[in-house]
Amino acid sequence: MYRNWLFFILMVDLTAAGCAVEVIDDIIADKGVTYCSMGVDGSGDEASEDTTASSTFVPECSTGSTAPATTTGEGGESSSTGEGTTSETTGHVPMCGDGVVEGEETCDDMNDIPDDGCKACARDSIIFITSERYRGDINGLDGADQRCRMLAAIAGLQRFETFRAWLSTGEVAAADRLLQSQGRYVLVNGLVVAENWDGLVSGTLLHPIDVDEFSQTQDYRAWTGTLFDGQPAFGSEFCNGWTTFSGDFMGGNGFSSVVDATWSFVENINCNFDLHLYCIEQ
Repeated sequence: MYRNWLFFILMVDLTAAGCAVEVIDDIIADKGVTYCSMGVDGSGDEASEDTTASSTFVPECSTGSTAPATTTGEGGESSSTGEGTTSETTGHVPMCGDGVVEGEETCDDMNDIPDDGCKACARDSIIFITSERYRGDINGLDGADQRCRMLAAIAGLQRFETFRAWLSTGEVAAADRLLQSQGRYVLVNGLVVAENWDGLVSGTLLHPIDVDEFSQTQDYRAWTGTLFDGQPAFGSEFCNGWTTFSGDFMGGNGFSSVVDATWSFVENINCNFDLHLYCIEQ
C-alpha cells in the first residue's frame, strides 16, 4: 500500500518533487517502513562515484524507521539534522562514571565506592592460594591453570573459568600470560592484596596471599618459579616444566604468609614436596 502511495504522489506533479519528497519522508517516519537506498542522491539522479556535494542519504536497508539524515560540513564534522546528539569524526570518548562499560574499562557502576568490586572503572580480581597441595608434576602451565579453575568453580566463585596460576617456566613468564589489571587484587574475604598490577609486582603486598578459595587461611609455601615482578626465577629447573615430581629436579616457591618479595620466590626445593599454587582471576 505504501508503495502505491509513493508512486501516486510522484506521478501527480513532477514540478512538486520537493514537496513530494517531504511527504514521503513523513510517511516513512510515521509508519516505520523499511526503506532501502538504491544509490540515488538528493537530485533523484544516480549518484556518481566522484560526487562531492553534501546530500541527504537514507542508510541502505534500514529497518523500523528512517535514521536521521546527516550533513557534512567543513573539517569532516558530522552532525545530525534530526533528534539525537552530534558526533565528531574523532569518535566517542569513554567516560568513567556514565554506567557504560567501554574502551579500556572493565566495569562502570556510576559511583566511586571502592569496596563494591569496581574502582576507577576497573574490576577487582580475586587472588587466592589453593586449598590443595601438589607436587611438581601438575601437567605444565595448562594443568596448573585447570586446577585453579576447578577449585574456583567448586568454591562457587564467579568467572571461575578465567583463573590462571601465578606460575612461570624457563620460556614463559607469569607476567606475560596474566592480565595486568588496573583494578585491585583482593582475597576471597575482600582484603586487598594490591591496588593494581603495579602494586602486585612492586615487591611489597598490602596483605599476604594466605587465604584459599573457601576463605580459609593457608600458611604454607606455593610453587611459583617466579620472581616478585612476574619474571621467571632463573636457576630454577621449574620441575622440568612442571611435569615431574622427581627429587632430581628443583622448583621455585614462595611463602604465603609474608608481604615482601619472598611471597613469590624464596628458594628452589625438590619437586617431590607438596605445595600450594597462587590463582588469579583474569
